[in-house]
Amino acid sequence: MVAALLTAGAARLEWPVAVGLSLQAGIAQPPLGRRLWIRLIPFGLVLLVVYVIDSTVSAWSAVYLRQRLAASLTVAPLAYAAYQAGTVVGRAAVDRLVQRFGVVTVVRIAALLVAGALAGMAGAPSWPFAVVAAGAVGLGASVLAPLCLASAARLRPAASEAVLARLNFFIYVGVITGGAVSGLLGSTGQFRLAYAVPAALAVLLLTAARHFTQPRPGLAIDDGRTRRCRTA
Repeated sequence: MVAALLTAGAARLEWPVAVGLSLQAGIAQPPLGRRLWIRLIPFGLVLLVVYVIDSTVSAWSAVYLRQRLAASLTVAPLAYAAYQAGTVVGRAAVDRLVQRFGVVTVVRIAALLVAGALAGMAGAPSWPFAVVAAGAVGLGASVLAPLCLASAARLRPAASEAVLARLNFFIYVGVITGGAVSGLLGSTGQFRLAYAVPAALAVLLLTAARHFTQPRPGLAIDDGRTRRCRTA
């Protein structure tokens, strides 16, 4: 309601749109401080790379199979189907994997899997190979985003919504960049390069793995306060 009134007032005073939006942001999001912003950078970079990969596979995998790997119109969508199947499996298994191996190990394995699978897509000799590789990309990439968001939210439990809102910036940049860059490379026939570049970026995610955290066993966060849970 307040934001709508600010919009109306800004329009009445003929203020620039940027001013009205800045006022809305000021009332909706608490300040997080420079130090927290710095701590968010590793998570933001992980999300950026993940959504570059997601956008690239989602938007162009079918075209890649059709134009470069001689797949039929019936077969071309299978890479995206495999990617989504891998995503479902990865999201379903991530909690148990973290409990068993720890979040840092899971992130590192996922980053290596994504890098290898993207390299496999870039160098795929045939469409079946590319379909399997796309499934592996989905399997690895799918666990990185939720673990990233969960670790970032634990930096400031009392203002977790504001923290996650800041991270949306990196998601938007990743989606836009992935679609634009892969489209540009694809328009020049360089689809293999469009998957090789994200593969190199995925390797860099290994450096961010040490920033990931997980709750201590037996503890839960409730409205910014820590309380001990009963365990069976």
